[in-house]
Formats: sequence, structure tokens, C-alpha cells
Amino acid sequence: MEVLEPEALIDDLRRVLRGRYPVHPVRRLLLGGDLTREQLQGWAKNQFHEFRNIHRFFGIRYQKCPVQALRRMLLENMVEEEGEDLFGGEYPSHAELWTRFGEGLGISREEMQGYEPLPGIKAALEMYVQLVQQSHWAVAIGTGLVFEGEGPKRMGEERQALETNYSWIPSEALAFFRAHEYHDEGHGNFIVDVIKEHVMDAGLQEEMRAAVRTRVDIMWLQNESIYQAFVRPQLSAEAAGRLEAAAN
Repeated sequence: MEVLEPEALIDDLRRVLRGRYPVHPVRRLLLGGDLTREQLQGWAKNQFHEFRNIHRFFGIRYQKCPVQALRRMLLENMVEEEGEDLFGGEYPSHAELWTRFGEGLGISREEMQGYEPLPGIKAALEMYVQLVQQSHWAVAIGTGLVFEGEGPKRMGEERQALETNYSWIPSEALAFFRAHEYHDEGHGNFIVDVIKEHVMDAGLQEEMRAAVRTRVDIMWLQNESIYQAFVRPQLSAEAAGRLEAAAN
């Protein structure tokens, strides 16, 4: 089995990621300004389940990592997620920022925090926690390539779409997206560096590819759950067919 050089491995993983994760109909509609207020609210309430539980997989990454310098960087990442305002920074926890985004969509704080997510959303989180638990420590960190590694571009696109197409949302409610545009660039670079240095034998590289595929599938499951519950029932058969064909 061929062992790829660091840059070639990152390119290969990104090909796996982008080949496995075409634009889901929910995201296509979001970016095009075609989600209703109710659909946006359903998306936001269900996405919150991962953001409020992010400590479950971040903590495993930290616990498993044997390299002190990397643990320090993971700890910095966790502090940002839990709220850099603890140490004089600008932003509160990212779960709090998402709650404020929900308030901008018309979801009360009580409704957001008391919402029971869809079964597929709950299953997706458990699948990712299990993936991180079962993976080699470097692969567990490397799965972040799918979310943090693509974060600045994805979050920038979503913020711009929300500002342009959903102008009724207050600008201050979009701080979650601005925070990730800023922080995820550094997080993505950290993840890439871990992969380049610590995923350098054939077995680990194959494990890394499989983990990226699984993480992408988990994110697809999240979007698909939201789509089937909140979006597809309101589409005509023709419109649904066009959207779903474009995603395959």
C-alpha cells in the first residue's frame, strides 16, 4: 500500500471529502435564499444539538493525544468553544452564539435549549463520538478536516447568504459565523499539520481516509434529517426531484 507524502495526502483527503460531500439540498436552498423562516428555525434548532455537545468529542481528542504541545493547542480550541470571554476574549461560548442566532430567527432561548432534536440528529452525534473514540489519536484530530478545515469558506458563504437573502435577521445575530470564519482558519491549519506529521504510514493513511468518509456521511445524515422533516414536505415532486438529482 502506497504511503503518500504529506502534501499529497492532504490533497487526497480533500478529494475524498469533496467527492463524498456534494452540496446537500438544504445547503443549496440556504445559500440561494430559498428556505422559509420555519425551515431556517428547524435547521437552527437541530444544528444546536452538536454545538451544545461539542465537548463530548473535543474532550476525547484531548484525552487521547500523547503530545503535550498538541494538547495545549487542543485546549485552546476547547476554550474558544466554551467561551473565550472566560479569559478576556471577545466571544462567549459557541453554543451561546448559536442561541443568539436562534433568537435572531425568532426562536426563544427556552425553546432552543429545550428542543428535542430529530432522531437522525441524535444518531449522527453518537456516530461521531464513537468514531473519535475508536480512531487513532491523530486520526481523531484529523477528522476535523471535514468541519474546521472547511470552516472559514463554509461559514463565510453561510454568513453572506444570510445577510443577503434573509435581511430580516439582525446582523448581530450572525456572530457565530463571524467567530468561525476567524477561528477555524487557525484550527484548520492545526489539523492539517497534525495529519502531515502523524499520519505517515500506510495503515494510518487508510484509516484517515475512511474516517473522513464517515465524518462526511455523518454530516450528510444531519442535513438529510432536516431536509426530510422540514423542507421536502413543502416541495413539489418536480422541485424535490431537481434538488435531489443535483446532489447525486
